[in-house]
Amino acid sequence: MLYLDDEMTRVAHSDHPVLITGESGTGKTTLAEIIHLRSPRATACMVDINCAALPDTLVESELFGFERGAFTGAMNRKKGLFEAAEKGSLFLDEIGELKLELQAKLLKAIDQQKIRRLGGTKDIHCDVRILAASSRNLQRMVRIGAFREDLYYRVAVFELDIPPLRERQDDIRGLVYQQLAAEQANARSSEPLRIDERALRELSSYNWPGNIRQLHNVLARLACYTNGQTIGAEHVRAELSRFKNLEADTISLPDSCSTLLPGEGIEEFSYRVRGSMIDAVKSRMSGNISQAANRLKVNRSSLHEIIRKINTRAKSKIDGRNELAA
Repeated sequence: MLYLDDEMTRVAHSDHPVLITGESGTGKTTLAEIIHLRSPRATACMVDINCAALPDTLVESELFGFERGAFTGAMNRKKGLFEAAEKGSLFLDEIGELKLELQAKLLKAIDQQKIRRLGGTKDIHCDVRILAASSRNLQRMVRIGAFREDLYYRVAVFELDIPPLRERQDDIRGLVYQQLAAEQANARSSEPLRIDERALRELSSYNWPGNIRQLHNVLARLACYTNGQTIGAEHVRAELSRFKNLEADTISLPDSCSTLLPGEGIEEFSYRVRGSMIDAVKSRMSGNISQAANRLKVNRSSLHEIIRKINTRAKSKIDGRNELAA
């Protein structure tokens, strides 16, 4: 996260588009706001739109605006968000949800720095910096034809990826204290909200499939229901138990598992995917090999043997490459 913070400062001083990726709830909007505030455009406003929250026809009119009479109900001229963000930043959240036709119009607007209102006949110059975010893998979408390749290259001049909360558990303690301070301010209380060490360990060891948004949800409820008491481990366990029915027993594999590498045959692909699957399951089970074996429906010794074969095969492949290089 310190590296990511340095990257944010570095890209903030440029005027090129930035693509922010990461799972839902990791803080992509917050990241965009920080980049804007650190940029030379900070004195102007940052305007945002969630591309997944509106119908395509409405997204287009929101972005580009419309002239009076452009469609039924267009009684007056309306400026779009490109114009509203003049000299500032335009944040396109969940840009991967845009339809291909609208992607083409967006590409033209970014490339030419000009937009045309719906029903209009004149181009309008817009001095806007584009910040975009997506919880979907846009490179994969490009491969299957669901996202324009040229638009991807345009918005991903700089690409910042936010790791999920489960991969940065050392950050949880600081996030907890920060949010409890916010809850105290929200309650207009002079008494700080207290949490004991065991409760912090419970929060730090949880997987957080909903990331920071889920953490904030839990802390808001804890702040309310503990009613001035010190938040203990029993309170945390009771809150986290609410999510057991919401958490599907599903584990996502890396995007590389959907790609057949150059020169790779079915056997090599199978070994690589099996290795990635085992790594993903072990990560979900906090490295516990017995729990991983149970999730994969094999006994512990069989899983050890599978891992040994995968590692042996990977080592022999590396040795073969080294011999060829020699």
